[in-house]
Amino acid sequence: MVWLRQCSRLAPLPVPQQRILGRGAQSGELVRDAIPKVIWTYWHSESLPLVVQCCIQGWRRLHPHWRIEVLHPGRVHEFLDAIPAGLTRLNIAKQTDWIRLALLQRYGGVWIDASIILTRPLDWVEQLRAPQQADFVGFYLDGYTIKPDYPVIESWFLAAVPGSAFVTQWLALFQRAAIDGNTEDYLSRLRNEGRYADLIQRIGEPSYHTIHVVAQDVLQRHPADRGPWQLALLRAEESAYWLQWQSHWKRRPLFAKLLWARGDDGLWPALVKLRGGERSKLEFWLQRGWYRKGSLVDLALNAMSRTSLKKR
Repeated sequence: MVWLRQCSRLAPLPVPQQRILGRGAQSGELVRDAIPKVIWTYWHSESLPLVVQCCIQGWRRLHPHWRIEVLHPGRVHEFLDAIPAGLTRLNIAKQTDWIRLALLQRYGGVWIDASIILTRPLDWVEQLRAPQQADFVGFYLDGYTIKPDYPVIESWFLAAVPGSAFVTQWLALFQRAAIDGNTEDYLSRLRNEGRYADLIQRIGEPSYHTIHVVAQDVLQRHPADRGPWQLALLRAEESAYWLQWQSHWKRRPLFAKLLWARGDDGLWPALVKLRGGERSKLEFWLQRGWYRKGSLVDLALNAMSRTSLKKR
């Protein structure tokens, strides 16, 4: 119990560091339209794991007046007609990467990976975007970043206006690099051009995380304060990864915080990004109802899990 008490302690939530990239107001090209109130996500089958069901149910509770579109392979064509012929030869991750960029480029809205826990409504997105007149809101991972002028943008949460200049260029280059072309050829070309190290920074598995590399390719073609866009970015380690950062990226202390710690908006971030192994492990605990009343999992995910437990 001593270990559990120590590992479940929550540090006060910091105000995330914010980065603004692009020219925005300097060029007079301001984006006054709000980001549409639609949440997009995708799962690779119609059958959703319990954790994913609970996450999405939580989004619906927090956003009764938003559209929430949960796509699977059979629904993509309802929203996107110009689907590249080579898309299906790629792994699920790369297929989903193209889908998220294509949806945001065409419709705008907020893309959220299906295993993200929201603890409060997404009103903060527009509150962050509007003062900057930004066309894109997202997160950057400081741990991946070497070049401070070009923070490494994450892909699990993307918010944009329709036709965002940044998303449009990101989508076009990603399609050329990973779908119409070959990822390894693209990475080899970057090496031959002497650009590879600058773009990769500390991105792990570049052939898998191609969407991150391409975002850097788009950004670094312009001086940081002269890109034809306005990006508002938050530091992930002080927001969506705040609980992992407190836990030194170790799973047992993280689950102590998720399943046991009691908290509030001063301790819990607005969203919690679960990585692949974390999601599957949480599935085990959630299916058995092994979490403390008043914990983050209880308050954010329990409605669906309790219903599912009653059916078992």
